[in-house]
Amino acid sequence: MPLFDMKKIGKQHLQELIDNKVFENKELEYKDYSFADGKMTDKNKDKFMKELAAFANTNGGTIIVGMQEDENRLPTKLSGAGFSLNEFDNWLSSFRQLVLSRIRPHLHGVECVPVELDDSNIAIVISVPKSYARPHSYWDGSKDEFFMRYANGITYMDIDDLRKEFLYANGLQDKIRQFRKDRISMILANECVGDLGNDAKIVFHIVPEWGFELGNRVDLEKLSGNRLFRPISGSGWDYRYNADGYCIYASEYKTKAINSYTQVFHSGIVEAVEIRLISNYRSKEVYNWLETQGTIIKALSEYGSLLDKLGIPKPWHIFATILNGKDYIASAGWGESSLPLDRNIVNSLDGICTEDIPIRTALEPVFDSLSNAFGFSKSGCFEVEN
Repeated sequence: MPLFDMKKIGKQHLQELIDNKVFENKELEYKDYSFADGKMTDKNKDKFMKELAAFANTNGGTIIVGMQEDENRLPTKLSGAGFSLNEFDNWLSSFRQLVLSRIRPHLHGVECVPVELDDSNIAIVISVPKSYARPHSYWDGSKDEFFMRYANGITYMDIDDLRKEFLYANGLQDKIRQFRKDRISMILANECVGDLGNDAKIVFHIVPEWGFELGNRVDLEKLSGNRLFRPISGSGWDYRYNADGYCIYASEYKTKAINSYTQVFHSGIVEAVEIRLISNYRSKEVYNWLETQGTIIKALSEYGSLLDKLGIPKPWHIFATILNGKDYIASAGWGESSLPLDRNIVNSLDGICTEDIPIRTALEPVFDSLSNAFGFSKSGCFEVEN
């Protein structure tokens, strides 16, 4: 977790670190760097990027640029970064380009906030998240070097450290794929929220990597009454806690059969199953594909906002699966229809939502690939406003 609320941080918060004698530690680093005209020197570029990679490879943390420290690693004075708030945007652009070119793979989610000290000087607070794409290397132009945090400094990662991290990365992808397979099997077997019948349905998963870290858990009580949390379709719905977490669902008035539900797992994973928009138009025909996509994209975007409000960090993996879809067609409007689906189960391409890639952008490959399955060249939804 960040040391500060990055939206509210001010000079007084930095001064409190000095007054309270807060030591540098594994998740906090002070840097007495001064950037003439907001420009970095080659000397501090290298060390700076190594620090960022080390934080990301360990538990994340905070770097305060413009803070002097003594030999005991205690903060002593707000010296500032050596340039004014007006020059911060230029510095930030240079910084982001440096991160992009020197840290591999790309490190998402680094947040930089200027703190004005006076008219001509600022400090900079940099929040570095624990990365779920670790290990990250520092690339010096000819070789990769790997670092991690210890106590109040950084050290090279040895072969055992690297082996552990690469196994973690591979294992995480395997866990995500296995989760998807297990849930699809359970939905097909009607072992989730109730009897979903045998009609075609579309299943969406938003899977935060955070959810696979031991001990991470969502406060489900925050979901109760939240208007962002609703089924994809349906004007009325019910909810319940269940073994997986918290579920909200819509059902047919007469039969009470569930036709749309959204499940939030204890781990923060979101599963949304939609039947009504896919199977309740005509026999084996999806109502206007463009409008159907738009309704679903709006709901998934709201789920993303909900995850943000719950404080669940990115990246989030997003994918879709059409079940029992063989021979279904999609209306394209004006009396035109798609080609029929040629299989019962259609898996979309994966999307990835990060601090730099908004959820709508992440959804584009998901819906393009679903549209390809119907014979369309692309979704068509992402060129249309709203």
